[in-house]
Amino acid sequence: MKAIKLVIITLFMFSANALSAKGELDTLKFKVYGNCEMCKERIEEALDVRGIKSANWNIETKMIEVVYDNEKITEEKVHQLIAGAGYDTEKKKAGAKVYKNLPGCCQYDRPKEVKP
Repeated sequence: MKAIKLVIITLFMFSANALSAKGELDTLKFKVYGNCEMCKERIEEALDVRGIKSANWNIETKMIEVVYDNEKITEEKVHQLIAGAGYDTEKKKAGAKVYKNLPGCCQYDRPKEVKP
């Protein structure tokens, strides 16, 4: 009986630790091209996904700070999400079609090249 209790307690403790374990939170800072408050809303909304704790894009500096769980989402995926919303980053260029669908005020001067 003692052995069964010990096994149950051990399993319970292991389960609790597994549930509370989270990946490491990392912070990314990089440039995202855009112009206005509507851009800010779209960029930050694109990053409202599982694995991202916070995203804050600065209109003046064009820099974004993203705090994310590196076990749930990758840096590459963060860039893909932003590009999918129509905004170029330092590492990923948005498709022409999605860029052209942005409102006129959100169509920024696109960089000639995006470094992979």
